[in-house]
Amino acid sequence: MVTVDEIEKSLGSKVKDPYGRVLGFLVSIYSDIDGTVSGVEVLREDGFLYSVTSERISITTEGIVIIPEWRIEAFKVEQQLDRARKRLRALEDLFLSKEIGSQAYEEMKKGLEATLARLKERSKQVRGMLRKRLGELEDEILHIDKAINHLKLGYTSGEVGEQRYKDSVEMLRSSRNRALDEKRDLEKHIELLEKLETEASIPQKIAPDVQLPKIEAPQQAQQKPIEVRIVSS
Repeated sequence: MVTVDEIEKSLGSKVKDPYGRVLGFLVSIYSDIDGTVSGVEVLREDGFLYSVTSERISITTEGIVIIPEWRIEAFKVEQQLDRARKRLRALEDLFLSKEIGSQAYEEMKKGLEATLARLKERSKQVRGMLRKRLGELEDEILHIDKAINHLKLGYTSGEVGEQRYKDSVEMLRSSRNRALDEKRDLEKHIELLEKLETEASIPQKIAPDVQLPKIEAPQQAQQKPIEVRIVSS
């Protein structure tokens, strides 16, 4: 929760994303009667306003950081899937240790199954959002690489001066590094969502009082004694 008192001092200051990109300037604050911030307005460098909800605002020692929407959505689903996974384990442990009966187990299992179905569907949607952003970043990285290569060509051929080349290539490399940082972050969250989806599954119920049959070696058939006959001559 962010309050007006915390964020007011940053009005007019630059705001960035977690990867260091400057998004614009903080120019307005929306707040409730209790002083809780509900959202802000960021003035982008192109002159357009950008509305941001309070859940995406982070106050750091370096200023205001705006969290990407995809990361907020991924974090929500990750927390919910992790909680569902822990509840599944707890439910199985309670049943196997005979702490709850079969009827209660089935009722709770049914509720968890419905919740998991909704969560997995939402997780797929979020992963789609993340993959879309991942594709955009991959295109952006290729675009930056192309720009760097042409800049190098211009510098090597003597068409671009040394200082202008250094300044420009530094900006391009900085932009590329930020794109790579976000790309790695996206890949990490996609992998985590896939893992949580797999782990948050309903296991097959094994009754605690059921014992698996023991495998015993087959008994060998008893040999009949050899009959010996004595024949008198």
